Amino acid sequence: MNVLRDLRESTQVLFLQEISMNRHTRLRTIAERLGMTVQGASDYARRLEADGLLVVADGEYRPTKKGIAFLQNGIRELRAFVEQAGRSIAFVETTAALAGAAVRRGERLGLFMQGGYLMAYPGRPSSSTGVAAEDAAKGDGVAVRALEGIVTLHPGRVTVVRIGSTPSALGKATPAAIRKVVQRARGALVATVDVAGLAAARRLGLRPRIEFGVLPAVVEAAERGVRIVLLVPEQRAAEAAQAIETANARLEEKIPYESLALP
Repeated sequence: MNVLRDLRESTQVLFLQEISMNRHTRLRTIAERLGMTVQGASDYARRLEADGLLVVADGEYRPTKKGIAFLQNGIRELRAFVEQAGRSIAFVETTAALAGAAVRRGERLGLFMQGGYLMAYPGRPSSSTGVAAEDAAKGDGVAVRALEGIVTLHPGRVTVVRIGSTPSALGKATPAAIRKVVQRARGALVATVDVAGLAAARRLGLRPRIEFGVLPAVVEAAERGVRIVLLVPEQRAAEAAQAIETANARLEEKIPYESLALP
């Protein structure tokens, strides 16, 4: 069965549910209960009867034993979907944010994603708002309840910097290429893959903040709106690009990325 995707099957389940719960001698009353035309109800009754799922006995429309089994299978499928959806969807009633200014309990807060963290500002308009559940000083964590709307969030750009596998390789890079990488790193989070990436970052005067579990961390940070400069050995550059593309396959707004070479 495919109740959720097949309109005919879902209507058959509804039809069988109706005649199993209530006594019906007229198609018109069934049609009214299901919100369809009498002709539509008649067509479904004929199909159900032809499939051995329905019988007309003593002037009443009744499900057969096979029809009851069909109905039960449909309900089980729907129940499984609802349970799975309920597990996968987080019904958030209260969330934690960092206070962008002093907050008093009961204040309406505007919520923003900044630097990868959820920030709360009292009285600031936003597409997502909530109410402070407690007092908080600037920079402290604050519980936010009565959430409304969705936080505006755009993925951060990832600059994948491909480097040679030996320390001497960086010495072949042109000053223009080095300046370009350093410029990209201003205000960005620097991540390095393997010793080659770490050594290159140090020679460029950059301070990596992500050195372990790098590719999943880069993707998560980018999804939170953080710009990333990723220094990666040439032989692992394709792996980095694939990690971003895999994330983009499930994202409505894609993570933008570019690739630069050093040297």
